[in-house]
Amino acid sequence: MDFRTSINFNQSSCRFESKEVNLSEKMEVPLSVILQITRQCDLSCVFCSETEKMPDPSYEQLQKMKNNLAGVARIYLSGGEPLLRKDLPEILDLFYGNFIIGLPTNAIKITSDLAKILKDKIDFANVGLDGPRNVTTRLRGSYDRILRGIDVLKNFNIPISLSCVVLSSTTDSILLTCQIADLLDAKKLKLILPIKKGNALDLPDVEYLKIKESEMLFERVTIAKEKYGWRPTITLTTWGLEVEGYSLLVYPDGNAYAWPVYDQKDKILLLGNLISEPIKDIWARNPFKENHYKKYLGRSILVV
Repeated sequence: MDFRTSINFNQSSCRFESKEVNLSEKMEVPLSVILQITRQCDLSCVFCSETEKMPDPSYEQLQKMKNNLAGVARIYLSGGEPLLRKDLPEILDLFYGNFIIGLPTNAIKITSDLAKILKDKIDFANVGLDGPRNVTTRLRGSYDRILRGIDVLKNFNIPISLSCVVLSSTTDSILLTCQIADLLDAKKLKLILPIKKGNALDLPDVEYLKIKESEMLFERVTIAKEKYGWRPTITLTTWGLEVEGYSLLVYPDGNAYAWPVYDQKDKILLLGNLISEPIKDIWARNPFKENHYKKYLGRSILVV
């Protein structure tokens, strides 16, 4: 089955849309894959889950992974911080034209020369921004450097979405974050709760919102969005059973995992290796297919 007959990627909102309800038995590949092209990073976010150091995949390994991803609609070329790879332009050339390409980044290394390349090789950049200046700087890194990077992206008309990790101590700034997203003309603002892995293991328990608390927060966001006319799509991802294993995450060594799987070490379930086998075979082993499609089609998260 050609998924494009029932699924559309809405560029204006950076979202998949579909009239289909149950795709898990009809599709042989995931809608979206997160491929870590590096684990290097120039920040140390307090909630980062991917802290284990690994060697970068070689260009030849990435070429094998690209070939084995045939049929997948969207790829996140992720990290770590992907802008730290000096061969990023060559990597983008490798994947360009075969997938919808999202680039998660902290944006602090964006230059005009690099933005000229990104403009024609990616569909959107996803930038981490966790709130106003003091909030983002405390949790992630320099707010001002991130905003300068976003400004460069916007100067080259590169669509942006924003990711905001929500802690109990930052809930009072969420409406300000929504306003910032609107001012920046972001297509989407993704609110995400932290997950207990990596650096986030050191967060005090009080920083983890309960599901009910996060739903009440999102109700405030929903009311405020209508009141103030904010334009970005705003979503909230919590870590209940309905999103368990939703993501297909590929590490730099090619190992492909369902993530997050709550009873597994490091919250990951090994499915196969993308360097040595096609995504179709890896995906066939995934017990969380239905959660994947529901999540990426906005049916297991809150959306406004």
